Amino acid sequence: MNHEYLLLIALGPVQTFIAAARRCRDLWSGSWLLSEISKAAAAALRENGAQLIFPAPDRPDSDLAPDSALSVGNKLQAIVFSGNAQGPENLARIAGEAARRRFCDIAGQARGNLPLRDEVWRHQIGDYVEHYAAWARIVDGDYGRAAAAANAALAARKVTRDFRPAAIRAEEAPAYGLPKSSLDGARETVLPENDGISRNTRRRLGLSQSEQLDCAGIAKRLGGNPEQFTPFSRISAHAWIENLSSQERKQLAEAHEPLVSLELTTRVKGNDGCYRDFPYDAQLLYRARLDAALRDARKDADDEAIVALEKLRDTARPIWKKHGEPCSYGVILLADGDRMGALLNEIQHRNGHIAITRALSSFASRVPALLRESSGHAIYAGGDDVLAFLPLHTALSAANCLRREFADILQPRAEALNAVNRPTLSAGLAIGHFMEPLGNLRDLAKQAEIIAKGETYPEAQKRNALGIALRIRSGGLITLRLHWDDWNAHKAFEGWQNAYRTAALPSRLAYDARQIHQRTAFALEGDDPEQGQGIQRAEFNRLLQRARTGKGEKLSEDWQEKLRARLEFLLERHRQSALAKLADELIVSRWLAAHGARDLGEPS
Repeated sequence: MNHEYLLLIALGPVQTFIAAARRCRDLWSGSWLLSEISKAAAAALRENGAQLIFPAPDRPDSDLAPDSALSVGNKLQAIVFSGNAQGPENLARIAGEAARRRFCDIAGQARGNLPLRDEVWRHQIGDYVEHYAAWARIVDGDYGRAAAAANAALAARKVTRDFRPAAIRAEEAPAYGLPKSSLDGARETVLPENDGISRNTRRRLGLSQSEQLDCAGIAKRLGGNPEQFTPFSRISAHAWIENLSSQERKQLAEAHEPLVSLELTTRVKGNDGCYRDFPYDAQLLYRARLDAALRDARKDADDEAIVALEKLRDTARPIWKKHGEPCSYGVILLADGDRMGALLNEIQHRNGHIAITRALSSFASRVPALLRESSGHAIYAGGDDVLAFLPLHTALSAANCLRREFADILQPRAEALNAVNRPTLSAGLAIGHFMEPLGNLRDLAKQAEIIAKGETYPEAQKRNALGIALRIRSGGLITLRLHWDDWNAHKAFEGWQNAYRTAALPSRLAYDARQIHQRTAFALEGDDPEQGQGIQRAEFNRLLQRARTGKGEKLSEDWQEKLRARLEFLLERHRQSALAKLADELIVSRWLAAHGARDLGEPS
């Protein structure tokens, strides 16, 4: 008798592939690597007769091919037709082997002829990809019960992972005594001793002083097509580059071209030509980075590099004088669907699951184009998970656009299935300096996403929100949460950004408001908090009367009234922290309105 089984497969390790990142390329390649091995596993399932539930590509043959544009998550779901339980077990093994082969192919191509430690490489390359599988028989067509059983079994399998015994003899540990990888502290370096690689290879690998890489680190730094990965510095500088004249962009491009062959910069051709007006890594448009590159070239006595870098510096100087430097901050967006697990658990039949997963695939396929409209680049879009780079000035509108698209695609499907849970999208925006390690910025984006989920809030206010985390390099961390349905908050927040763009609000206003809060917070904690609020109102009103714009003009009555109204609204909701929250709104708004370094008061 032919039985049906629901098969679940989880691939990883997610942290090693994505979260372990120091450079922009690490984050890009980690997400790409995980998607590639997942596509290979999904293709193997399909080729061996399984019906894919997730992913649900529109064109399976091309979408699941290596290097396709489709992003696939690390959890696969399929229906397997078999006469006994060995069917799903064999398919799980075949899918895991396909995932490992894909990783080995990518790592091998990345390595090429590099003079690395062969024994360590062989020891590591087959030991990266983990895969966990669980399955349950679909009895009497009860798909929902099988899904619940398979998910429970997979969760149990993942917490009972395999721990291989450590080698205790030196001959069993080829990496014994070697430095650890800078990206994965559990693994040793594959780089040779005594700097046994050339200067150009070090540039290609983006190796900083004393940095070490394991096998996966080599795959991240050299795997795939580097011109498809947009550096975070190019995203951060985008608004500034857009503001240049076509002649100024042409001059900078001509000065950059010799630096490509010297591997001092890279071309940027991905994202469907979104950055064609200046298709280069923009890092050397920042004076400090250009000066550092020049110092390194002089230290290495690299005359060709010195000449090319000095030409770029001479070209950039008059442009810097006119426009200032590019903004050194950008945004990492991390978005995740709300209540998706509850929705899928609620749907008890396979056609419903297929309808939802196809809707998720449809949303994911739309994400790259939607982000391009905001000059952003999707790093990863698999189902309801999105990771992307965005310029400051478009980040808010991009997040809002994704939120609307997700609702437009998913909610009609949920309604058609009479589901109680209606899916929404929570998004986190991490605002950080382009020189900060990308792993830290991704962690900041995860923190912003957690803020958006709002698990500590009342149930009615949880999820369906925007979380923002701003880490100022010379200061601390500022966080903000705006529920998507709080139209007053979003209207005010967008208003502050427009005011900063037109110089209608002075840059010091937010910091002065925060100082008022710090000086008067004690009065809010006394026996008469209403009196304390009155003190804050009076002090804030005096601040508005004294405030002057950058042109020395008095703050307009219209903006004064808007600021007072926003404070009153926040006092009703937050009382003791109202003025501090308003100050945070204004500070974050100033960053999101910035086009160049001068907008943030940075030296230029």
